Amino acid sequence: MSNSQSAPIVLVHGLFGFNQVTFGGLRVAEYFRSIPEALRRDGHSVPDPPKLNPGGSVAERAQDLKNYLEDPNRGDVFQKQVHLIGHSLGGLDSRFLISKLGLADRVLSLTTIGTPHHGTPLADIVVHGDDPFLTKFMEHLGVDVNGLLDITTEALPRFNDEAPDADGVRYFSIGGRFTPPRILGIPQGLFGLTHDLIAKKEPEEPDNDGLVSVASATMGRPAWTPLATWEVNHARMVNQGTNLVPTLHELADSSIIEKYRSLIKLVKATTNTGT
Repeated sequence: MSNSQSAPIVLVHGLFGFNQVTFGGLRVAEYFRSIPEALRRDGHSVPDPPKLNPGGSVAERAQDLKNYLEDPNRGDVFQKQVHLIGHSLGGLDSRFLISKLGLADRVLSLTTIGTPHHGTPLADIVVHGDDPFLTKFMEHLGVDVNGLLDITTEALPRFNDEAPDADGVRYFSIGGRFTPPRILGIPQGLFGLTHDLIAKKEPEEPDNDGLVSVASATMGRPAWTPLATWEVNHARMVNQGTNLVPTLHELADSSIIEKYRSLIKLVKATTNTGT
């Protein structure tokens, strides 16, 4: 079996800031809902995802990720090459880890899903205090306002200049797109308002997942391979509900899990490094 085929898949969480929630020792919620278990059933090595600082900067969270990969008590990832799958901010944390923290040789591939590689205007609005309602909404999602400083449209050009791609790593990016339901033209649902705010701020390329535009989630640099856009919103990308709490229909829907299963097959086949 090749290095790529046997390498662990590390799922890196983003903006909502948790790996899993337990109550009385029982797991009641997880960020990547049902995805690790499905990939394990396919025979992939998927360790419990790392727990990153939910309100930290990209640099702080990347250090948390490095500590996870270098923990000698974690035999499932310690000193092994890995495939990183980063959702939202987790994609930027992973890029920082590779380019700034000296772990490029430990990473076979990085796939970012809904990652604001070019920033998001929502962060601009909240950081500048232009919309108190939006600030409250982001706090409701568990997003620390200070954590948004790294994903403004002003900060990301600097980040991109200072975080070069590593020669030995394969990079993939995926964006999300959804259309919120409307009543009398008013967007409905948890991400309806934010969807329209992004579309208004980026009228030339308005498609977005409610938090990140497709254009921002897509990297056009030579090392990167953009993959097909997922027709879902930001939360649905990790198999949560369209409005965070999954409906009965969404609980029974396996389409997101199938996307991850297909993605892993593609990534491992593309990054096959031999024995």
